[in-house]
Amino acid sequence: MYAYNLGIRFQSIVEQRARQTAIWFGERETVSYDDLNRAANRLARWLLGRGVTPREVVCLSGVKSSETFACMLACLKIGALYCVLDPDIPAERLQRILETCRPKLMLAERGLLDKLEKIVADLGVETFEKGTGQLARASGEFADANLPQTRRVTGAHPAYIMFTSGSTGFPKGAVMTHANVLNLVEWGRETFRVTPDDVLTNVNALYFDNSVFDFYTALFTGARLVPFSKEEVKDPKLLVEKIDAAGCTLWFSVPSLLIFLQTMRAADGKHLRSIRRFVFGGEGYPKAKLKMLYETYSDSSELFNVYGPTECTCICSSYKITADDFQDPLGLPPLGSIADNFGFLILDEEGRGVAAGETGELCLTGPNLGRGYYNDEARTGASFVQNPANDKFRELMYKTGDLVRLDPADGKLYIQGRRDNQIKHMGYRIELEEIEGALNRLDYVSEAAALHTSVNGLSRIVAVVAARQEFDAERARAELRRMIPDYMIPSVFHREEALPKNPNGKVDRKGLAEKYLAREN
Repeated sequence: MYAYNLGIRFQSIVEQRARQTAIWFGERETVSYDDLNRAANRLARWLLGRGVTPREVVCLSGVKSSETFACMLACLKIGALYCVLDPDIPAERLQRILETCRPKLMLAERGLLDKLEKIVADLGVETFEKGTGQLARASGEFADANLPQTRRVTGAHPAYIMFTSGSTGFPKGAVMTHANVLNLVEWGRETFRVTPDDVLTNVNALYFDNSVFDFYTALFTGARLVPFSKEEVKDPKLLVEKIDAAGCTLWFSVPSLLIFLQTMRAADGKHLRSIRRFVFGGEGYPKAKLKMLYETYSDSSELFNVYGPTECTCICSSYKITADDFQDPLGLPPLGSIADNFGFLILDEEGRGVAAGETGELCLTGPNLGRGYYNDEARTGASFVQNPANDKFRELMYKTGDLVRLDPADGKLYIQGRRDNQIKHMGYRIELEEIEGALNRLDYVSEAAALHTSVNGLSRIVAVVAARQEFDAERARAELRRMIPDYMIPSVFHREEALPKNPNGKVDRKGLAEKYLAREN
């Protein structure tokens, strides 16, 4: 079968694996491939009946349930885009997301529907409650056979929108196509030797781009997916016990989660023994901590460092860790080589290629670049630009903002930092300006600067504010939670009468970093 879109690809897997378990929530709750496909088909027809058409957006709450996964598949089958929402982030941020993507329909649990009641009413967004059986009953009236409409979805149709932080304070919605994700599936299957016998963890939130690898690499290769709730991920004992019970063979997360398990002595060599491949990415893994993980599990597992922006299907490089990587105990492991079917350039600030071994901005080319940012022509145009090495025809290039160096001696790429004020924190890509924008909206703050550092391998955000003498950090945290997600809330606050300035009149970030970040390390 020519699987030119994700719906057809999934249906071809179902034909081979119909009675096998697709999703394992626990010993008493499993979903077969056939049951998942039939549920998705019923939901797809229900969506069509509600007026959802190709290229329209359906927003879903990020609660991990068989219903949510079936809804994602249903959207793929009819050429609609799904966008998963974090139900716990502030209503104001959710409003900005909804204003940007203007969904035809939102499916969510009652708590989120109540939280956004006025917002969705003002935007004219139709809603429907999920998580109570109501959606299953409504869709149960429809046929569960595969839909003829699925064959009309092309590889160029958008599959999903994934929102990331934006420097203006407005989130950006990266759009990825069916063809983009099909390439990720094939690359993941080959790189990590995924077979139908594998069991993949899904510790990543569905509104976080790492989950793209989990969902698609598992269910579109015939493997098994094991989702973990937010509560399970926060409890190291529950987490490792479920992994052991499920017999998970492939782990993917941000390094922070693995470091958390190491710190809590859950990744102690006794647990996680079924894991054959530890894959991590989204932020750097300090070598001291990584060496401990390697020494604990390398006798039975392989460790891979992966890299990639949300705008390019979340992974575009992979590197297998070896003992040689710890000869130099400092820094971070290499990015390795760019994945097949990607091209890249390393450019200086003028857009010219750098000399061998020099540092420059990594820019990606090839068919796996996403379609840009949804309903955001300006920021799409700033990041997706014409390849300066090609003046013969249209060829887009994505400017990652990441500074890298290609070592001519070993041919590996090494991360050197960021070109802008963007950071990786707890696996999330964050614009520090968005945090500063929230701080500056506090009535008692006149100026603010957000800084980033690492303490014992763990990422920390530090805020420096110019505020009145009675500044209360706990009050600030409480008010910030109404504007930005918890993972953006600074760990530490420092107060100044006024923030220092450089000769250009701008906030002296370098001076603030020297003054305050030294205390953190």
